[in-house]
Amino acid sequence: MYTVDGHRIPSVTELLEAAGVSPDYRKIHPAVLQHARLRGLHCDLACDLADAEDLDWSTVHPEAVPLVQAWESFKADHGYEPILQQPLLYHRKWVYCGTPDSVGMLDGHVAIIERKATAKMPASAALQVAAYAADGIEVAPRGGGILEPVPWAGPVLRIGVHLQRSGRYELVEYTDRDDEAAWLGVLALAKWKKLRG
Repeated sequence: MYTVDGHRIPSVTELLEAAGVSPDYRKIHPAVLQHARLRGLHCDLACDLADAEDLDWSTVHPEAVPLVQAWESFKADHGYEPILQQPLLYHRKWVYCGTPDSVGMLDGHVAIIERKATAKMPASAALQVAAYAADGIEVAPRGGGILEPVPWAGPVLRIGVHLQRSGRYELVEYTDRDDEAAWLGVLALAKWKKLRG
């Protein structure tokens, strides 16, 4: 849950779900979903620790090891240099918050990255990174604090990295300008549905 100045702010994920464009997991058993969610959280934490060069591999759950190895391979193969792990972002004009998995430098450009360890890369990941890359986005320190404009300017690379259980990865670069317009459509649709119950 995100709050700004004492007000609850919807997240990018909540807005995607409210608009009905998130993956539909209703047919998956709740226990399987919970296991996958916990594996994803563990994987994210391990990747963040690896980025900070503070990962003790003996603490990584065996199911997450190939996923973290895939992340390490992506960084090595592409020279990706993480700058921020899980930054807290807020858009004042459009009133939403979100937390991309990683922000860093890729080929001399700022890249906003969403990691996924799902069976396949969901189409909605394009909209997630479009939301995080929107003009006017602000960042808060971990744990909260004063919001400031993000420390990068101009266009950024919008990237998805699909981490696979084989230890491999797939890089997906989102270059479609319609992603940004579609994200604004998500905001409008989520608001419309909320007003109409």
